[in-house]
Amino acid sequence: MSTHLLLDDQPIGREQDQLHFYRFVKALESHVLQRESQSPFVVGIYGDWGSGKSSLLKMLAERLGGETERWQMVEFSPWLYRNEKSLLLPLLATLAKKPGPFRRLVNGIVESGPEFIKMLSELGFQAATGGLPLLDFLTGIKKQQDDAEAAKDLQEKIAEAVKETTQDGKRLVFLIDDLDRCHDPAQIVGLLEQIKLFLHLDNCLFFICAHKQQIEKAIDSQFPGEGRRYLEKFVQLALELPTHQSRHLAAILPVEDATLRNQLVRIAEVLDNNPRRLKQLWNRAVMALEIVKQETMRVQGFVHKPSMSLMLKWLLLQECGLGQDDPYRYLTLENNEDLQTEDFFVGVGLKTAENGWKSPESQRLAVFLWHDRDRFRFKEPRILSLYVQASGEDADRSRQAIEIRNSDGKATIQNESYVDANLSDGRFSGVIFIGCDFSRADFRNAVLDNVSFRRCSLDAACFDGAQMNGAEWECCMGLDALATEPVIYETIADAAFQCWQRATDSESVEPVSSEWDTAQLFKVYKTIIDLHDERGSLADDVKERLQAKGLSTRKKVLGIPTGPLDFLQGST
Repeated sequence: MSTHLLLDDQPIGREQDQLHFYRFVKALESHVLQRESQSPFVVGIYGDWGSGKSSLLKMLAERLGGETERWQMVEFSPWLYRNEKSLLLPLLATLAKKPGPFRRLVNGIVESGPEFIKMLSELGFQAATGGLPLLDFLTGIKKQQDDAEAAKDLQEKIAEAVKETTQDGKRLVFLIDDLDRCHDPAQIVGLLEQIKLFLHLDNCLFFICAHKQQIEKAIDSQFPGEGRRYLEKFVQLALELPTHQSRHLAAILPVEDATLRNQLVRIAEVLDNNPRRLKQLWNRAVMALEIVKQETMRVQGFVHKPSMSLMLKWLLLQECGLGQDDPYRYLTLENNEDLQTEDFFVGVGLKTAENGWKSPESQRLAVFLWHDRDRFRFKEPRILSLYVQASGEDADRSRQAIEIRNSDGKATIQNESYVDANLSDGRFSGVIFIGCDFSRADFRNAVLDNVSFRRCSLDAACFDGAQMNGAEWECCMGLDALATEPVIYETIADAAFQCWQRATDSESVEPVSSEWDTAQLFKVYKTIIDLHDERGSLADDVKERLQAKGLSTRKKVLGIPTGPLDFLQGST
């Protein structure tokens, strides 16, 4: 069982308040909830996504819920109704959950029929989208006089319901969260307009949690250039959540090891001290580390103690995109003791010599990696490969997987499938492949120097542009059905025949298996002739050379008097 726990992303209450949010609740209570004035008041609680706005709102709700005789709390999440054209009716329906004047009001709206409900859903929304001006709509200066009168009547009834609800000094407190997550900017602006129109009344307090820039952007889309001024006029108190301290963020993670905790403090700084991003990184690391543990148990003879520090480091490298082209490039940077700071920053792709840092986060990440590289090292390709694949980055990277296993140029890979694998541009010098399936594999421009293919399936594999000095092809299937250009094909055929010749001439080598169709050796030359013919490149001298090779090979193969090739005797 894993020793690390996954973390949820639910808003926390006061009992789990490790980030000291309750100090904001106390300040809001003293200066907003306890204010003597009965006039309406709007508080905007702003912060980036994942900064803890919902947790603050939950703690405020806990505080309000303890004194129901003083406050009636209305918790409303517009995001739940993001598919609705207007948020006015969902808000009124939320008010109607408790028995009282708002329930009677909503029941009356329902009894008025669908046309009246449709008209109400457009109030405020029309103003936000530049439709019929709201003032004209309500006063009846233009058409829709009957609807305007009905809307006026609704205003009066809402005001009466608020007055009845807040009698005896009670306050109606709206807690609105996730407004910035609504799909339609007009919907966001519509709700703000509807609050101003219907609920900006005495004894009404509003706490609206949102990403400020997203709300301003939504307003700008409806009223170009007015986002900031509109919001400043609508909100009387803007509470910007401050950036958390990294040591406090590291404390929310279930970590006892002091070294790992110190590393997490610095990682929190890289992630701009955002609680949600830190939790998400932690959860990814927990799951990926468990996969590393399972993989180390599966591979016999491979000893490595899985490290949370290394997994966190690799995931940060993923964040900066270093592994997109070559997941193993970082080893060169990590192991180069003579590398200068500036070269390292450029090498990890977070800084360019001409344009400087890509972003402030790129700068923080580069500095973290530079100072961290001597303490937590991958050390060798095979170790890094574990973390790369466990994180999901290397799911379809057969080329890098082979290169990692062949870090010393002496790898032997047996009975593995590389069907349809993209192995182009790979460097596989010295690898021995035994019993592997390379059907339809792409080896274009690969380096295959001194590579040995033994009893492999090569049907429709492509080797265009590959370097194959000293490559061997022993008892391979599909040699007569490669999908590669004729000149390369001829080189492979010649090498395959030489390998067969050595095997049959050597007493120390086991006889060639009868499971391998040795007739391929002279069939391939006919296949190469056909390929030349298809491409219009079959010169007379080329045809004569290939026919001669085919006949010579056929004669040598069929001329063996005894042994595993007896089944070919008498073949025409």
